[in-house]
Amino acid sequence: MRYYKHHRGLRTLGMKLRQHRTLVLLAAALLLHGCGGSSAPADSADAGPPTVDAKGCTAYGAPPRPLAPLSPDGLANDAVSLLVQVCNNQGGDTLDWTDSEGSPRHACLITPKAASASKPLPMLVWLHPTLLGQDSILATGLLDKINTANLSGDTSNPGFILLLPLGRDIQQFLPAPLNTGVGWDHWYRNVDRSSPYLNVDFATIDHFIAVAKQRGNVVDNRVYVSGWSEGADMGSFYGLNTPGVAATGVYSTTSPFDDPADPCPTPAFAVNNKRPFYLMARACDIGGACPGEQQFLSDLRNGVLAPSLVSGVILDSSTKAVSQCNAQCDPGTLASDALGQLEHITWPRQWNDTLLDFMRDNPE
Repeated sequence: MRYYKHHRGLRTLGMKLRQHRTLVLLAAALLLHGCGGSSAPADSADAGPPTVDAKGCTAYGAPPRPLAPLSPDGLANDAVSLLVQVCNNQGGDTLDWTDSEGSPRHACLITPKAASASKPLPMLVWLHPTLLGQDSILATGLLDKINTANLSGDTSNPGFILLLPLGRDIQQFLPAPLNTGVGWDHWYRNVDRSSPYLNVDFATIDHFIAVAKQRGNVVDNRVYVSGWSEGADMGSFYGLNTPGVAATGVYSTTSPFDDPADPCPTPAFAVNNKRPFYLMARACDIGGACPGEQQFLSDLRNGVLAPSLVSGVILDSSTKAVSQCNAQCDPGTLASDALGQLEHITWPRQWNDTLLDFMRDNPE
């Protein structure tokens, strides 16, 4: 089935909303197309520097995404500023690092005061949508749960640590103006931690998780990954291929392995972390993406994870669970695209408890 891609955005805060809605509507006009490309690596063996073939693909999918030469309206600098602002406002710590490509990387670590070495807490790693930074976490309601949610299974020890890594301003396989901006490279799929050519976003998230754990207040077997839109794509890819991630639960993703715009798709794989996976989807997501989201779940159940480890929910406009995608949410019509846009940029706060309960019930 052919359907439109829901690329990817969220401007729910302040003056960014109007600009981002314009970008989302531009993206919603793109027709999904089938692509040829490479197949997924069967294991994590390092094949050396990624060699590009005649199709422009490597053994790991597309080549690593290069940094964007220019970012629209300074999105990269804006995202770093927002990271610091959000972190400061929430009493968090800004973490800095330089990745193997020489790019400065940043994250925000928000820790409840109750966390200590004697009473460690679970940690949630949350990845932002493309073009945006950590300010988008404010639209989810998850910060409201940071001191009270039971992710540990111990009602006497509520709360969780929140880690918010920031993506890079990279060139992506999207049309202008969405082809550059702060996002995640799920297009290049080397997940081999022993390789010097490991996906640098993987390496960066690994690094910040390790820094957080060094503080001695994180429950080792309760590190969870979540994300929204492009952050959900990266969260899905990362969670399925990172030892130590107990469970992954995301909102609004299709598949990070065969994005419609990707010239080098690969079959979905989970090389070394076949752990529980949960997807919150919309019956009418931007561009009619719901069928693609359900196909991704089917791919996971039928070739990647045990069926019992894969679950999800489809939500209508009132965030009520429904049994199937909205058949009337056909892409290309003004009403359908407008509804899909609105659904996509609205995180289902009413399902936060369900998401967090899923994580609590699935320690490593």
